[in-house]
Amino acid sequence: MKRRKQLRVVSIFLFGCAACLMLVDGQKAASRSKAAANSVPQTDAAGVYNVRSFGASGDGKTVDSPAVNKAIEAAAAQGGGTVRFPAGNYLCFSIRLKSNISLYIDQGAAIVAANSTDAKGSYDSPEPNQWDKYQDFGHSHWHNSLIWG
Repeated sequence: MKRRKQLRVVSIFLFGCAACLMLVDGQKAASRSKAAANSVPQTDAAGVYNVRSFGASGDGKTVDSPAVNKAIEAAAAQGGGTVRFPAGNYLCFSIRLKSNISLYIDQGAAIVAANSTDAKGSYDSPEPNQWDKYQDFGHSHWHNSLIWG
């Protein structure tokens, strides 16, 4: 009889431990899924950032440079990577490259320079340059370009 009572106490103890472990594991899983929801979306292989995951439409009508720049920022925050443009026409103003970033333009994809009068937006303002009087504007300023870094 005493032996049965001991087994019962041990089994209740083990059941309680198992329940605690399940609770802790469940909290860890919830924490991991919350962190994943807040993390950078990566739809391709590790280190490849698809511009469509960041909101680019590739329809040739919507200005996609904000989404492209978000993808570049996300890749740069991870130490670098490849920013991928799937097939489509990406209407863009200034695209700001960072160190260790590669642009991969799939077959059937094009980055189209946006016209400020047709699309809402503009290219980045030209940076100040002390040598303006010695060089033509295109050789002295880079920030108001389609792609600069």
